[in-house]
Amino acid sequence: MLEDLLIITEGGQLLYSWHSEKRKEKDDDLISGFLSALNSFASIERGEDIKSLKLKETNIIFEKNDNYYTKLTFVVTTKNEELIELLHSAIHNIMDNFIKMYENVLEREFDGEITRFRKFDAYVEEIINSHGLDVLDTSIKKVEEGGALKSIIFLEPKGGNILYIHAKQYVNKKDISFLIPLIVNSAQLLYQTNLNEKVRWILLNTVRNENLLVEPRGKILIIRQYQLPENFEEDFLALDFFKSKDKYVKKPNKLVKVFENLEWNPKIKQIFLVDLMGKVIYSKRFDPSYDCSEYIPETISFLISSKKASEQIYSRVLFNSTIGGEKIATICVNFNNFALTMIGNIKDLSDFTVIQTLCLNIYRQLK
Repeated sequence: MLEDLLIITEGGQLLYSWHSEKRKEKDDDLISGFLSALNSFASIERGEDIKSLKLKETNIIFEKNDNYYTKLTFVVTTKNEELIELLHSAIHNIMDNFIKMYENVLEREFDGEITRFRKFDAYVEEIINSHGLDVLDTSIKKVEEGGALKSIIFLEPKGGNILYIHAKQYVNKKDISFLIPLIVNSAQLLYQTNLNEKVRWILLNTVRNENLLVEPRGKILIIRQYQLPENFEEDFLALDFFKSKDKYVKKPNKLVKVFENLEWNPKIKQIFLVDLMGKVIYSKRFDPSYDCSEYIPETISFLISSKKASEQIYSRVLFNSTIGGEKIATICVNFNNFALTMIGNIKDLSDFTVIQTLCLNIYRQLK
């Protein structure tokens, strides 16, 4: 992960430093002076700046800003060489925020007062979180342990560039980098427009029990891929619903009777059966405080994009997809030419094993 951050003037004076928990005791002034002298030597003798430096175990990344009276060099270090692209994104974000915060100070001759820069600590922590660096070490460890978590991917939201990946199984990088930003944008627009909520996470689950969890952060999409042991692909696809090749639901009244007789978990506050054209076939509200009837038809676009992602990334039929917001969770269960949409409180539906249990309960009642 990010181990050290130093912000140094052209003359070698340290303005600001930050270190991870593992690297607290450092002589920052000595280090900053050495790095500044090294960079000056390269500039004078070779006519170019140092962009990166590779030690035996440590990678050092340099970024300069010469736009103000006080010229700055931003330095970050890491022992993981594969993180360099992700850290480049983070260091540019750090530069932008630091310059914006202290522009008035940088525009004039530096007076030597450095205590003012300690206020930048809060911004560094925010930037670390916005790039997902706070969960990196733990996630890598879980992947290495060989449990359900098989990969973690850090994806640029706009360009779709994969900045970092750690995996113990094949990762369909091409389709993930293209499809996942589209699904996230669709879900965010859906929630913001209809519910005035931010999307906290998105979950796709295939009939082979492959789970893809997407967590939007400020500057990154964190994608985790899980493989759970239970495989219900054959039985699920044997349901009569999947035998229909028609785009439309031919006998909606018969379909309604089937779902009217199901037992519903109390975590579910409202349900809808919706065809692929967005028409509500059936709805029922279990909690009077919930009313998402105006929002539900638009969830079909999210379901369709989720189905496409499941088919292209995993070559599997989608079982269910879920959007987790600040208050509301929306679960869409795929039944070929229609969907069962379930609404609930995010506090009850924040664990994908709970979501899986709810969906499997519906499926088992339909067998």
